[in-house]
Amino acid sequence: MPRRSWRVALGLTCLLLGVSRVALAQSFAGETVQEIRVEGTQTLTDETVLFYLGLEIGAPFNPSAANDHIHDLWDRRMIDDIRLDVEPVSDGVRLVVTVRERPVLRSIEYQGLKRLNKSDISDKIAQERIRVREGDPISMGELFRLKRSIEAMYAEKGFRLAEADFRVEEPSTTERRVLFDIDEGDKVRVGDIDFEGNTVYRDLRLQYTMKKTKESGLISKIRKKDLYNPAKFEEDLDGIRQIYRKAGYKNVVMGEPIVEVRAMKPGAQNTKEQKRRLFITVPIEEGDRWKLGEITIEGNETFGEEFLLRQFEKPRGGWLRSEVIDEGVEAISEIYSNTGHLFADVTPTMIEREDQIADLVIKVTEGDQFRIRRIELEGNTKTRDKVIRREMGIQEGLVMNTAGLRNSLLRLQQMEIFQVDENDPVSFDIDKESQTVDLTLRGEEGERTELLFGGGFSEVDGLFGQVQFRTRNFLGRGETFGASAQIGARQNLFDLSYSVPWFLDRPQSIGFNIFKRELNTSLLTGQNVVQDNFGGAVTYGRNLGLFGNASVTFSRFDSKESRSEFNAQGDLVEQNLDRTVAMLRVSYIKDRRNARLQPTAGYRYSFTVEYAGGVLGGTTNFVRPQVTASKYFPVKRTGLQTSFALNTRLGLIEPLQGEPLFFNDRFYLGGENSIRGFQFRSIWVRDQNGDSVLDDFGFPLGGDKIMQLNAEMIVVLGGPFRAVLYSDAGKVYGDDESLNITNIRVTAGAELQVNVPILGAPLRFIYAYNVNPLPDDRFETFQFSIGPSF
Repeated sequence: MPRRSWRVALGLTCLLLGVSRVALAQSFAGETVQEIRVEGTQTLTDETVLFYLGLEIGAPFNPSAANDHIHDLWDRRMIDDIRLDVEPVSDGVRLVVTVRERPVLRSIEYQGLKRLNKSDISDKIAQERIRVREGDPISMGELFRLKRSIEAMYAEKGFRLAEADFRVEEPSTTERRVLFDIDEGDKVRVGDIDFEGNTVYRDLRLQYTMKKTKESGLISKIRKKDLYNPAKFEEDLDGIRQIYRKAGYKNVVMGEPIVEVRAMKPGAQNTKEQKRRLFITVPIEEGDRWKLGEITIEGNETFGEEFLLRQFEKPRGGWLRSEVIDEGVEAISEIYSNTGHLFADVTPTMIEREDQIADLVIKVTEGDQFRIRRIELEGNTKTRDKVIRREMGIQEGLVMNTAGLRNSLLRLQQMEIFQVDENDPVSFDIDKESQTVDLTLRGEEGERTELLFGGGFSEVDGLFGQVQFRTRNFLGRGETFGASAQIGARQNLFDLSYSVPWFLDRPQSIGFNIFKRELNTSLLTGQNVVQDNFGGAVTYGRNLGLFGNASVTFSRFDSKESRSEFNAQGDLVEQNLDRTVAMLRVSYIKDRRNARLQPTAGYRYSFTVEYAGGVLGGTTNFVRPQVTASKYFPVKRTGLQTSFALNTRLGLIEPLQGEPLFFNDRFYLGGENSIRGFQFRSIWVRDQNGDSVLDDFGFPLGGDKIMQLNAEMIVVLGGPFRAVLYSDAGKVYGDDESLNITNIRVTAGAELQVNVPILGAPLRFIYAYNVNPLPDDRFETFQFSIGPSF
């Protein structure tokens, strides 16, 4: 019986040369399939093959459809070869399908792994979606992909000469086992980075710009920056391009790096002694230096051209500086995103003119303006929705403002009542048809309730025991309630406080505080200070934006104070004071730090004026203004999050009605929150020779002016640990002394901070060094404290 056959060989050769197309005898088209035989299957069932081929007994035979199904079956990587034979029979045709199944991968093993492990390779397989899983059909192409990926992983670690070879074994006709033999070779470090064609910048300047790739040396070897990684090297080249473009060389071209491996000692017998190094040469075409011509705006309708052009800073010298363009484009994009134009596109285009002048055309596609339809909250199981919503700078129904959203997230982070998810804080559901957007804020409840039983030691308190309850989210309403009692060797404290941040659901706060404080400490050896205060305070505050607050506090307390010492003759000298203090405190605070206790970014500044006595009554009369400012500068992350912090404090006190100042109202410095290393209030007025200035009673004289400076380098070590390198400086000035830095007190040292949630504040272990010791210094090399630095 004659047989028309159709054979499609779909093996590795077909992948390289293409699948040959064999025409089917069209004379069988439309004939009824009377019988189907499947031959050559081992693990596949006949039903599976027929299902994928779409062949059924009783159905008309369709050669074109059969051809498509054969290709689909091949795409599923189940077979290596297939043949379809067509035989005429009575009332139709018989189909004979002959297949050769693709063997499956039984196992894959690696030999010679030292610098990598199997989990590293498994992660790479998943990341690059390499199909070499055990139990799946084997693919030589995927095995070669895996070989290249393994060698690339070694190259990233500096093993540029590593080789990964594999062989395939056949334990059975349907299974294959793959064995990878790894030759890791030696680690090859960067010996030299050379640039060709550069005239504007020298090699050293360009090498300094490179942050992730350095020539091999002691420091670069420790920091593992002397290993060549093509991706990191390309990032460094981008940095070099930027310094050229910032100077006006807009057409600078960085050529393909030439990478060579050379032996520093080619005569050595083994490769390790040869000390092979990488030599990298980067060709540069600097091009001409261009000047910036005219700037025009196109496509803007919502905002005028003059307003948008003001976002560009006029470049010095007229050179075409890339940062001027980038910052201007970013500022315009920010304007549109802050006014609801979420899909606005701002594209700069250069038009070159003669004499190396380039005009800048900003093409704006504004798009639709979107409004906020709904704001949903997820994760606040205790805190009421309105407590979170009222602290946000965006509201439902208003135009979508991306800057307002960022500020809202920062404000919630400051409050610490509702901890916003750092990885996925907000999800957007945008409806382009209605031009609305739904926002969902995700987070979890912050642990803001502190119940503490315990004790400890601090410089001011000495050895103490305490019980304390404090919550910054009382009943989930964002209100603050606290009660504490502390009994110690030097200080006893009793305090009760309550405050409402949004009184009458308006951006205003009220609060009260009742306190009793008994302090017994010393200034110099043999000189004791005793103070007993009892009173209270009432505060009214007003929110000024998301981060500003103005407040007025009236406090009144009775104070019993005394100082005593033994003079040179051995007689006890005492000074006792009983007074009533009535004081009004007016303050303004702007706080944009990213955390209240351990910030790493942002700033905080405050201005306060305290007015005591006068029309308020009491027996103490003075006015005392103070200014403080703190700024945190995040440093580019190099493995560990690092920030630089600066803090400044200035203060002045003036008596009223010609009355003298009480010693406890004067300024002193010293302590873990001012000049670290010095004991609490142990920095006072000194003369030009550095000797202590005493008052009429023979006690160290406090100042009527102070200046305090703090600098910190903060390194987040991970978990609750932070390391701090610091330097503190400050001085207390006498009544007739002008501001100067003579005998300014300076300390330096290091801290280890450990955040303990149950305490609600970090533990601080402080080492300090006194830079300029003076007579009568009360200095401690090691200190311990609880709370923030400043």
